[in-house]
Amino acid sequence: MKQRYSISLSPQIPNEVEVIEIEESEQFVAFQEEPQIYEGKRKESFSVIFVDGVRRTEALAYVKDEEKGEHFEGAFVSLGAGALRIEHGRVNLVKESLILSNTKRTFFLRGNLPIKELWDFVIIPVDGEISVEVNRYMKEELEASIARQAWQKFSTDLVICDGTLSNKLRNTQCVGFVKSIRKLYFDNRYLNLLYELKPGQRSPIIKVHYQSTQEEKEKVDKYAWYIKLSPEGGMHSLARLEIFPQWDMNLLREIADLSAGILPYFASQPFQDRRAPQNLLPVGKLENFLRRHLGPYGIIRKQILEWLKSSSQ
Repeated sequence: MKQRYSISLSPQIPNEVEVIEIEESEQFVAFQEEPQIYEGKRKESFSVIFVDGVRRTEALAYVKDEEKGEHFEGAFVSLGAGALRIEHGRVNLVKESLILSNTKRTFFLRGNLPIKELWDFVIIPVDGEISVEVNRYMKEELEASIARQAWQKFSTDLVICDGTLSNKLRNTQCVGFVKSIRKLYFDNRYLNLLYELKPGQRSPIIKVHYQSTQEEKEKVDKYAWYIKLSPEGGMHSLARLEIFPQWDMNLLREIADLSAGILPYFASQPFQDRRAPQNLLPVGKLENFLRRHLGPYGIIRKQILEWLKSSSQ
C-alpha cells in the first residue's frame, strides 16, 4: 500500500453527516380502519425498547492510486448503535438499561480498491454519495441488527426504532418512529383528523406503498399511523409510526394503541432537547451514551494522522 496508494486528509473539521430519510417515494394506499380518531392504551406496568444509532465523521480524505493516477473520495466514520429497555415505574439508569450496543470504525470509499482496512477502520466501498451511503449502512447493518436481536431476545411491549424501518426488520414487530415528517401520507379529505389529535390518541392505520427500486421489486408495503406527542396545536408534535404488515390486524391495532398511549409519556420538552417533542427522552439519552463511547474526536483524528505518517515512511 505504501508504494501504490497514498492518502491525504482534508484540513477542515468535518460536519456531522446529515441524517437523510428518503420518503418521497411513498404512496398512500388506503385506510385499514374507519377514518376516525382512536384512543391509545397504556398498561399500569409496561416496558419499551428504544433503538437508535449515532455517527461521527472523523476526517474526510482522498486516496490516490499512484500507478493509475486515479483519485477516490473517502471518509473516516465512527458508528455506534444500541438499545435501551425502559421499564415504567422504576429508575432507569442508562448503564443498567442498555441491553445491546455496537461500535464500528469504517472508511467509506467512493470506489473499489483491493485493500480491506486502513488502520482500525474497515473499508466499505460505495458508489453513491458518501453521506447517503453512511446513513444507509448505519440503518441497514447496525441499527437493524440491534433491533432484531432486541425483538428476539428480550420481553417488552414495544420495540421502537428511530426513523423508517429497514427491510431487514420484516417479519418482526419492530415499529419505526419517524419524527421528521416531510410529507403527509394521508387522504386529504380526512386531514382534519390529524389536526384534532390529542396526546394519547392516534389516527386510523393506513397502508403505505414504498416505491424505491429494491422495495418495488419485493412489493413492500407498510402500515402506518400518526400519534400526537404533546398538546401544541397544528401538526408540530405529530410523529408517524410504521410496521411491516405480516401480522394479524388485531395485533397491529394493539401495537398502534400502545404506541399512542405510551410514547407521549417519553416526549421531550424544549428545555431538554431542541428537537422536542419528537426526540423522545430515552432516545436522547441513548444517543448521548453512544456518542461518548465513540471515543474522543481529537485523539482519534490525531491517531489517524500519526498512522498515515508512519505508513508513508
